[in-house]
Amino acid sequence: MVENQEYWFAARTRANQELGLRNSLKKLEIAHYLPTHIVTRRISDRVKRIEVPVINNLIFIRTTKQHAFALVKDYALKLHYIKDVETGSLLVVPDKQMEDFMFVMDLSPESIRQSCDTYAPGDRVRIIKGNLTGVEGEMVRVEGKTHVLLRIPQVLVVSVKVPKSYLEKI
Repeated sequence: MVENQEYWFAARTRANQELGLRNSLKKLEIAHYLPTHIVTRRISDRVKRIEVPVINNLIFIRTTKQHAFALVKDYALKLHYIKDVETGSLLVVPDKQMEDFMFVMDLSPESIRQSCDTYAPGDRVRIIKGNLTGVEGEMVRVEGKTHVLLRIPQVLVVSVKVPKSYLEKI
């Protein structure tokens, strides 16, 4: 890992602290990604539309390794970086996986299914038609439908429903 190069790091936050942490990162001008969507909730006698994270307790931060540690130590941000199980160092999310994940989440987070299940590795596929053109992942069957799994190893797996005709095998 090059010291001065920026990488995407996955970090866990405290419960319900994602939006506050996002605001702190904005003030510090740190590149980050927190997928959110608007939900309607009944609060006492009224209905309110509020922004909530798509994935609870998870935020992605793009910075150098040294600055990542400084965010916790010097700026006292309440987060814990996810570590690589094999090496014990901070888990780096490759740029291509992060770009694909952000692209899919920005299109329609409501149609995304987050999965904690372990899937057997399937065929590697690339989406060649539709709004998700260029996204790569694994083809699986979920509830009898074709889905493409996008994996960020040791962090999360999301699946997106895609017609088979929109796929090509890599």
